[in-house]
Amino acid sequence: MRHWTEPSIAGGAPAGHLAAAMPTISDMACILDRALAEREAGLGPLTERLGLSGADLAALRDTWAPGTTLPDLDLPAPDRPADQQAIATLILWRARTTSPEVRWLAQILARRAMEGRHLWEDLGLVSRDALSELIARHLPGLKAANAQNMRWKKFFYRQICSDTGFALCLSPTCDDCDERADCFAD
Repeated sequence: MRHWTEPSIAGGAPAGHLAAAMPTISDMACILDRALAEREAGLGPLTERLGLSGADLAALRDTWAPGTTLPDLDLPAPDRPADQQAIATLILWRARTTSPEVRWLAQILARRAMEGRHLWEDLGLVSRDALSELIARHLPGLKAANAQNMRWKKFFYRQICSDTGFALCLSPTCDDCDERADCFAD
């Protein structure tokens, strides 16, 4: 069952505004569809699937998907494990801005990074390039920090691995690591 319908834009948006907004609308449609499908499969409420409170989900909906009905808007933010919170903090630090949209994306990316597949798949996006484009649009400081084009989930953990309690990195430098080919895209 498809949950998402493109919102209708009433009142005539300024020239170019709708075209500029379409990638965000499309990205958010994919992300919401994925999280809603997981909710329907019994994997938890939408708040848990996206790492946002119901109030944040309502604000996100009002910004990127007006008129869309979403469940679980009365729920609080879910508990966040330390690694998830560390990733969200990293994203916000690298983003160098704290707009509501950036805060929502930081929490969503951090939460979805806890899943087992590639981050772009766990977000419901069509490709790794789509994820990189989303990050470039909304989090350009984060995109710039990943200058070697490391896979995003690996990049997040590589950035936080020197903190106490995080031991993903097996080598002090990527060039010396036996898993280098697994971390970087072509």
